[in-house]
Amino acid sequence: MKTNSVTRGLAATGLAVGALAAWTPAASAASAVPEPIDVSFTADCPGFDAELRASGKLGVINLPGDRQFFTAPDLEISVTGPGDSLSYVITGVVMVQNLSDGGQFVTATGPNLITVPKANGHPAGLYYTTGTVSWTLDKKGREVGGMFTGSGTVTDVCAAIS
Repeated sequence: MKTNSVTRGLAATGLAVGALAAWTPAASAASAVPEPIDVSFTADCPGFDAELRASGKLGVINLPGDRQFFTAPDLEISVTGPGDSLSYVITGVVMVQNLSDGGQFVTATGPNLITVPKANGHPAGLYYTTGTVSWTLDKKGREVGGMFTGSGTVTDVCAAIS
């Protein structure tokens, strides 16, 4: 995995990813056909709350084998912190495989914004990922086996807007 602009060490100590993507508040309203969304919310960063605004389209497709496929064509998101504001087009795909033990195996491909809660000894954060990254969550939403894995690139958005 390549790491880009990550100032607080993405060491093999683990990284919790408690939400699938920054637009999770709207995900429950999504359908198989991507529908328009326009939502504002906050996400935790070390020492401050980031303000996020997402607009575009979001869809959730239920697949065989107890899997979901989250798609976001033309989804734009702005992230504002105390020092800077950044905008991303996050048109990647997140696929969730529900595991028999109640956990989830998650794979994100393309450009995505992933929220990370404060858990398991590391601070909360926001990460922009490109390429392919994966992680596993147990049935309580805690990471299993450490941080993002895969050949993708991970950028610490909280550090960039602080």
